[in-house]
Amino acid sequence: MAFEYFKETNVDFAVIETGLGGRLDATNVITPLASVITSISLEHTNILGDSIEAIASEKAGIIKKGVPAFIGRLPKWP
Repeated sequence: MAFEYFKETNVDFAVIETGLGGRLDATNVITPLASVITSISLEHTNILGDSIEAIASEKAGIIKKGVPAFIGRLPKWP
């Protein structure tokens, strides 16, 4: 519905936030001007995976070839 509204109102730019993850999120149908992952932590492990690596992989699903990606603070790995 939001995408239709943006189209009807002819917005120049929109900030689209994913839900839990990225790879399977409904917002992943667009090709953005840039992708941003603000942080990665052990949250929503029942959906995204039970390790930082699994969660990072899911969140990285919003990154598109040729589109700049900005990544925030990442946890320290052992």
